[in-house]
Formats: sequence, structure tokens, C-alpha cells
Amino acid sequence: MKKFQRYSEIMNRLHTFKHVNVKDLADTFKVSEETIRRDLEQLEKDGVVKRKHGGASLVAESDFPYAFRATTNSEKKKIIAKKILPLLKEQYSIMADSSSTVLEAIRLLSIQGQSFKVITNSINMLYELSSTPLDFISTGGMLKPDSATLVGSQAINTIHHYYTDVTLLSCRSFSVNGASVNGEQEGFTKKEMVRQGRKVIMLVDSSKLIPHEDALFQFASFDDIDYVVSDTPLPEAYHEVLKRHHVEVL
Repeated sequence: MKKFQRYSEIMNRLHTFKHVNVKDLADTFKVSEETIRRDLEQLEKDGVVKRKHGGASLVAESDFPYAFRATTNSEKKKIIAKKILPLLKEQYSIMADSSSTVLEAIRLLSIQGQSFKVITNSINMLYELSSTPLDFISTGGMLKPDSATLVGSQAINTIHHYYTDVTLLSCRSFSVNGASVNGEQEGFTKKEMVRQGRKVIMLVDSSKLIPHEDALFQFASFDDIDYVVSDTPLPEAYHEVLKRHHVEVL
């Protein structure tokens, strides 16, 4: 097994078990413990794990470098982006958060040839897609360097002045209580985006489907959400609350 395959498998195990042991990994991959220590050292340099005696634990996903999050579960994000296109055909204004899943959807939308107005707090979206036919408005605000996200009172004030046909968001955790993130400033900014969208579409890949676990700050309940779009069918734990709140799932 090549080292990048080991990196991927180590991350998969960390997402499942939250902690890995050097000896167990060495036995599983049939390599030396020193090789595993070097793997974990590199992943720690990348900012996605924290080494501890005899192993490593997962850094909170909200603390991952954006470049890492943008390439994680990329196929799942592409599936979600394709699913969402029919919902956007008759819409002309979009509020878009800074998540990598929403960026993938807007990226796909940008090659369709239609002109949309997009209000966003994503520096990466503004930079990457500024030369496309889409008409972008930046929220302004305080920059979170780790995620290239604009947040805070200025961003919220800008968002407050726009009503859009659709708001597109993702989250850290999508539970039976709603959508949540770990940061309060990010949460308040997303909450204002939810208020200003006539339709709210939540984009959640399967790694975000955590029925009974919430992140720190809830920014949307099921009363706020019109559609949930995922790469996989939602588990049975969600069925009753989705039906009760008339949320459509794609």
C-alpha cells in the first residue's frame, strides 16, 4: 500500500473511531511502526490530526485547513451538485455560504451559461469563479483565514439587505434537531442567510449525517429548511422529522 493510500485509510478510521493506535495501524498495513509514525507526523503537519502517545486523534473538522476539506469527499460533493441543478433552473438570485459543497454546486452552475446573481461570504468562490457569467456580490466582513470565510457584523448587515430566491448552505453536523456548526460567528452569518432566502436548500454529504449529535451552534431548524440534498438516502432516524416539517429530500 502506497503512503497516500495509507493517509486516506487512516483518515477514514479516524472519522469512524476518532482515535488510532500506531501498533494497530502497523499490523493492519503490514508496515513498521516507524512508518506509521512518519505518516501521522505528516498528517499532523497538514493540520488534520493531533498526535498523542502511541497514536493520534482527529482534529475537529471545522479546524481542518480549507484545502483539505475541499478535496475530502469530492465525489460525494459532485453527486450533490448534479442533484441540485434542477432546483436552480428557475431561480435568479442565490445566497451561497463558504462551504466546499456549495462551491462545487456553484462551480457546476457557472458552466451552464445562465446569468445568476450570487451573494456569498466565500473568498474561494469569489476568486475562482469571478470570470464566469455569474454576477457576484461579496458580503464583506471579518476574514477567517483557515476557511477563507467572511463573517461578523458587516457580513450579516450586507446579507440582511438582500432577499434571494434560494439560499444554499452546508453544515458541520446535520442531526434530527437541524443544522449546526462549531463557530458562533459562522453560525450567526449562516442564520442570517437562512432568513433571507425564499427557499433554503441544505447540502449534506453522508459524513455530516449525525442523527443525535449537534455541533456548538444551531443555525437552522427543520422549520427553516425546504430541501435536503445528499449523496445517499437519509437514515431512518430522520424520516419522521422530515415528514412532519414537509422537507423534501433529493
